[in-house]
Amino acid sequence: MKKILKLLPILLIAVLGLSLASCSDNDEPISSRDLPSISKDFIAEYFPSASIVSTQKDKDEYEVVLSDGTKIEFDKKGDWIEVDAVPGKALPTGFYPSEIDNYLSQNFDGEGINEITKVKRGYEVEITTGTEMIFAHDGTFIEIGVDR
Repeated sequence: MKKILKLLPILLIAVLGLSLASCSDNDEPISSRDLPSISKDFIAEYFPSASIVSTQKDKDEYEVVLSDGTKIEFDKKGDWIEVDAVPGKALPTGFYPSEIDNYLSQNFDGEGINEITKVKRGYEVEITTGTEMIFAHDGTFIEIGVDR
């Protein structure tokens, strides 16, 4: 009985921790019709052959998964934050500064962007080989080998 009483506080803490962790995940499935028009236009322009498989919303962001496996995060206004293709597949171009593509074609011939994320400094980019780098807001190369 004493062992059970000693374990009871640990068990209560574990249960409380699990319940708090589940409360912090505020993702709510929504209809793709409820996406901001900017987001729907982005998907239609850059991923015309893919359909929306799932759409979720949390407090500040929307997350969309497309039929080709691409995952896109949008801010609350509907602007893209992160676009991530399936491993080894290149994303379409044109929604980020063309200088990034120019740099890649000169230095990483034949490689495309697999994942791109807007960050304070500009853009974090991962190309199809897995190499990571950072570019400024205007597309100027900053550094390679970024630690996420």
